Amino acid sequence: MSLDSNHRTPRRGRASQDLWPKWMWIAVPVLVVVVVAGLWWAIFSPSEAATSEPTPTATMRIIREQPTQGPTLQSTLPALEPTATRPVLPLPTFTNAPAAVSTPTSSTQIETAASLSVGSQAKVVGTGGSGLNVRSGAGMGNARVKTLPDGTAVEVIGGPKDADGFTWWQIRDQAGVTGWVASKYLEASS
Repeated sequence: MSLDSNHRTPRRGRASQDLWPKWMWIAVPVLVVVVVAGLWWAIFSPSEAATSEPTPTATMRIIREQPTQGPTLQSTLPALEPTATRPVLPLPTFTNAPAAVSTPTSSTQIETAASLSVGSQAKVVGTGGSGLNVRSGAGMGNARVKTLPDGTAVEVIGGPKDADGFTWWQIRDQAGVTGWVASKYLEASS
């Protein structure tokens, strides 16, 4: 038995190092974690079909029934296929009703509006602690001049004017600052 000097036997430790370069020892476990996480997400995440159900939107259309009655409003919803989780509901029908009339909700608001006049005294009430904004003109779009706390005494020197859904009065406070305020936050005083 002769040994050939050109024939070498590989060492056992060296063979495994040659098969896997050093970067593979990091890349393969990272790749396995990414694949497992992707499969986990694909299996347990909510499907797109389950979360993107169509949302019914109401549309209004005007139907002329008779010339003497006026238009009738009718609500329509897009047709959806009935499912076990969503019952089919009847469509609501709206008829033309007279417009709601805004009225004061308490007798003090009626009395306040009736008793305010140019030359009368009033005090700031009902702001909930945030104060009453005094503006340079009648309306919410005018610049704020000052903010008066609840209980501040003022003199009514002008008005009334209607703007932005409020009745506005021109007032002067005890410091001599003048401006416009909404009557909703004024109470007549003697």
